[in-house]
Amino acid sequence: MLSPNSMKHAMEDKLKNNNFKSRSAILFLCIVLSLLYNVGHIVGTKIVDGGYYLKDFKEQQITQHRHHRPKIAVLSSFVASTMWSDTAKMIDNAVDHILNRECYCHLWNYDCIFNQTMEMGLYVEGGIRYNSQYNNTSSQKTSKNPWWLKFGAWERVAHLQAALPNYDWVLYGDLDYIIKDMSRPIESFLKEFELYGKNDIHVLVPRDDNTDDGMLDFSSFSVLIKNSPFGIRLLRNWRAFGMGLCPNGNFRDKSKKQEYSWYLSDQVGLWYALMKTHNDFHNEMYPNNSRLKLPYTVKCNQTTGLLQADTDDNFWLDMAHYFRALRYQPGNYGVDLERIDDRQMIAWSTSKNDSMSGLGVDRNWFPNTERFAATAFALHYKKPSEYWDPEMQIELSMCKRVHACSLVRNETSGMILQVGCGRGNATATEI
Repeated sequence: MLSPNSMKHAMEDKLKNNNFKSRSAILFLCIVLSLLYNVGHIVGTKIVDGGYYLKDFKEQQITQHRHHRPKIAVLSSFVASTMWSDTAKMIDNAVDHILNRECYCHLWNYDCIFNQTMEMGLYVEGGIRYNSQYNNTSSQKTSKNPWWLKFGAWERVAHLQAALPNYDWVLYGDLDYIIKDMSRPIESFLKEFELYGKNDIHVLVPRDDNTDDGMLDFSSFSVLIKNSPFGIRLLRNWRAFGMGLCPNGNFRDKSKKQEYSWYLSDQVGLWYALMKTHNDFHNEMYPNNSRLKLPYTVKCNQTTGLLQADTDDNFWLDMAHYFRALRYQPGNYGVDLERIDDRQMIAWSTSKNDSMSGLGVDRNWFPNTERFAATAFALHYKKPSEYWDPEMQIELSMCKRVHACSLVRNETSGMILQVGCGRGNATATEI
């Protein structure tokens, strides 16, 4: 039995121990509450950002970013025809042009399509589709004999129609279209539209001389088209022109030998398609306003069975006048882009000595544009690679040596059988 003093000391020790435990419990509770508060504060911030923990939130951001990146293809076409005097030599000179585009696609993970399939030419008299052409839809019907479709340049229309449904945007470039600025993605054009609130643009085309005179006529060596109702109908109208708008076609055969001339190829067809597609959409969007009319040049002459434009050799179809009357202006970046109407559906790109530029500088037919070549995104330039700028030649060697870009040709025909870089092969179609 404990003495009174021993009992007193035992009680004091128990109280001290209990107080220590109480203080420890209180301290532990405070720590827990503090942690819960901080965790709740962090989770609350993430709830505002979408309700994910930090790791999940970052992964979600990455996933959303990937989903928002547009799916883009770079398309080129080539079908042997009488349009070119020496098909084999043309391919010889263009081998490095093809590798240039494939390397660009490799760097930016775009699909690169090189299509050599004949489709439009099969409607020419003697072609396998000629006799059944009138059983197709109205947009496929053609004049008596669309002999001008034998010129291979028309195949780009069919190739674009085949590709566009599979992508958000397709950049078409001629065989001699080369990318000069490999470090610039196609998305930069699209982001510029987004930045300036020009969200109704469905087509981007180049300008030939890049001057400030407001010229809207252009060469169709390159075109960037959006997979949208406007873009789809543009290709349909382009094809309709190719089939022949009038009973005897579009223009007379001045050579009387069915020889090639620029106005018989796809270029004029694209000018028509831009006007016709714009006209279609404008009148559908504003049905209560006075209907917008196409120029008289694209009406059929009842006497000749050809376009009215053929009478006075107006191969430009008054396209520039049509769009200027609507106050359409060229521009795809900076001040030029800012001043165009937000509802403008077509953009004419401009290449100057700026950090930004247009779809390409035409060095084939406009020698004065050489001063813009240094800062250009791309060039329309048919000369072989030994004539390219030194920097482009170095980059081409990098594409071949570092990125293993190469192609395989048919030994007999010289046509391209396979082309690709280290990550795989591009689509090279041949029949």
